[in-house]
Amino acid sequence: MFSDFMQHSYFMGIVLSLLVLGVLCQIIIGVLYQKMIRETDNMAVTEHKLLKQCKLKFSNCYELNEGNINISIFVDKFINQIHFMGISLTNIGHLSGQLTLLSVFAAGIGVCKSIIEGGTLGELLPYYGVSLFGLYIYFSVSSLVDAKGKRSVVRTNLIDYLENHLVKHLQLIQEEEMQLFINNSKKRSEKEEQKEETEKEVSSFTGEEQEELEELLREFLA
Repeated sequence: MFSDFMQHSYFMGIVLSLLVLGVLCQIIIGVLYQKMIRETDNMAVTEHKLLKQCKLKFSNCYELNEGNINISIFVDKFINQIHFMGISLTNIGHLSGQLTLLSVFAAGIGVCKSIIEGGTLGELLPYYGVSLFGLYIYFSVSSLVDAKGKRSVVRTNLIDYLENHLVKHLQLIQEEEMQLFINNSKKRSEKEEQKEETEKEVSSFTGEEQEELEELLREFLA
């Protein structure tokens, strides 16, 4: 049976490679989401590059839209834009399933080839065994990874932070800036009023008084 297995090692190698890649894609998704879950639990001091970009982008959008922003839609768009090696995590999940199906398809081709060549039952069983075991491993890993559940946790944590922490912080900053602007406006108004009063007082002098005042000022400054 081992010799029969080695005779079809080419197709068996393709089947195993596709299965491993399919499972690996699921593991990558799980690791990335799990890391984000840990970081979103402490968003205020996170060093995660994507989450820091999310905070900065949200702050800019909040200021540009004057606080009118749909946080749920913003978070959904952000999560959909998460990539690994140029591929979105959603597409990696789809790719994982496609690779697993391709492995089953390759196993079917191997079975057909063996039948055409008059292969024995011993030559066919390895394909069935690897396919069934591979599918079991794939669905087991998918269940353990629970990419959809982890994605939901990341989404919930982000919405909670943005709504209950970052928005309040941005509102406080806006209020402080508005108060500073009002205070500066009041100071400018007071200075302008003082200037106008001084000009009125100066203009209230007669021509002779103004000349005397100018002479006194020149003598004082001489």
